[in-house]
Amino acid sequence: MLFKAIPASVVALLKEIHLLPLPSDTYLAGGTAVALYLGHRISVDIDLFTEKEFYSGPIVSSFKERYKVEVVSTAEKDTFITNINKVRLSLFRYPYPLLEPTNYNPDLKVYIASQTDIAVMKAVAIAQRGTAKDFVDLRAIISAYGLSLPFLISQIHKKYGVSEEYSYQIKKGLVYFDDAVKVLGDVTLVKNGKATRMEKREWDEVEEFFERLVMGA
Repeated sequence: MLFKAIPASVVALLKEIHLLPLPSDTYLAGGTAVALYLGHRISVDIDLFTEKEFYSGPIVSSFKERYKVEVVSTAEKDTFITNINKVRLSLFRYPYPLLEPTNYNPDLKVYIASQTDIAVMKAVAIAQRGTAKDFVDLRAIISAYGLSLPFLISQIHKKYGVSEEYSYQIKKGLVYFDDAVKVLGDVTLVKNGKATRMEKREWDEVEEFFERLVMGA
C-alpha cells in the first residue's frame, strides 16, 4: 500500500475509521483506494460503502463527539456525507455483492475493496457520467493489473445483474470525454515522487488509451 499519494490528514482519519460505529462490513473504495494500491495520483476523499442498511443519526452523533463536523448531506438511512478537517468523508449503502474479498490494511485498520471491484465501480461511474479522475483511476487499474474490457464487462454483469445491452452503454461511456475534459484541473498526478497537475497531453494519452481499449474489445 502506498501512502505517498494520500495527504496526512486523510491517512490520520482513515486510521480512526475502525473506532467509529460504522456497519461491520464497511469498506473503502473510490479514488483513495486506488491511490493506496498504485500511488498514481493525489486523492483527498474517503469513500466508504456497506451492503447493510444503516441509520445516519447515530453515526452523525458519534462523529460530532470526536470531530468538528460539517454535515454536507445526510438522509435518515443509508447516506452520510461530511467534511472533517477539510477531508470529505462519505458512507453509502451499496447493495451489490463484492466480486472478491476486501483487502485488510493493518496500518490503517481499514478494509479496502479489491482492484476488480473498484474497476467495475469506476466503469459504471464513467458510463453514467464520469469525471477525469474516474478515467485516470480506471486506466491505472487496467494497466497495472492487465484487465481486459471483456473481463470488466463480464464482472459488471455479475455484480449488478444488468442486461447484455448495458455493454454498449459501458463502451459508449468509455469514449465520451466531453464532460471529463472540462475538469482536468481536479487531477493531480504523482510522478517520480512529486505531485503535478495533469497536463493536456497526458489527458490525450488517457483518451487514446480508452479508444484503443474499446476498439480492441
